[in-house]
Amino acid sequence: MRAETAVQRHDRMMKEERDQAERLRTDQGNQPDIWKGNARRFSVALEEPLVVGVLAGLVDADARVIDVGAGGGRITIPLARHVREMVAVEPSAAMRDVLNAELDRLGVQGLQVIPETWEDAKVDRADLVYAAHVTYGIPAIEPFLRKLDATAIRIAALVTFSEPAQYWAAPFWKATYGEERLRLPCRGELLDVLRELGAEPHVIPVDNVEAPLLGTEDEAMDTLRQRLYIGRGQPHEQRLRDSLARLTVMEDGGLRINGVQENTQSVIWWEPGQMKDA
Repeated sequence: MRAETAVQRHDRMMKEERDQAERLRTDQGNQPDIWKGNARRFSVALEEPLVVGVLAGLVDADARVIDVGAGGGRITIPLARHVREMVAVEPSAAMRDVLNAELDRLGVQGLQVIPETWEDAKVDRADLVYAAHVTYGIPAIEPFLRKLDATAIRIAALVTFSEPAQYWAAPFWKATYGEERLRLPCRGELLDVLRELGAEPHVIPVDNVEAPLLGTEDEAMDTLRQRLYIGRGQPHEQRLRDSLARLTVMEDGGLRINGVQENTQSVIWWEPGQMKDA
């Protein structure tokens, strides 16, 4: 039996995580735009200055840059101030609404917005092409990374966590559904895939991110219902509420999850053109 490749492992983990969510969820699901109602969380008000600084340091001020999955612009717009030309590829209408509103609010001119998925987007090559926290939702990683590599002239990059972005909700998943939350592929799996494809990735640690304060009990329930895909009035809702007392402590005016470690955010970059033929 042939050993599983890094690409196969990544795609299997992605599928199994999604299948688990679809099997257990009791909310409506199947929303045409999963970011509707949440896109504001990705506005420039929540910009990532450390990430922007690392990305800006990979190119010079005359660079053309493509942000793959630009969201509401929290990295795109600040980075645009450091480079000559910025292109934002963003398929979500809800995210684009936030992005365009931020561009208007800040008076940013000349930033091109492409309303397509990366797979469908037709773009000219750029000095830097990067995707920040996008790969967690990519079911077939190889074509995604190959297009990133082929479109980049000088640098291709990914911004990623060492653990899934919602890792902190895993204890509630076990308490509510009675099974461990399956893990999405993150930094380690991406590094394995890149090396398998022939790239030579470099890792720049950016910062450590704490699990969020969950606020009051009602606020925590609202957040966790969404993260665990629990519909209101469903039996799992009471199990979730019961778990709050066991798994959290009141701290700084809000509920904090017990024993959850920080999540490391990193920039992975590589020089394009090294990948082996498919």
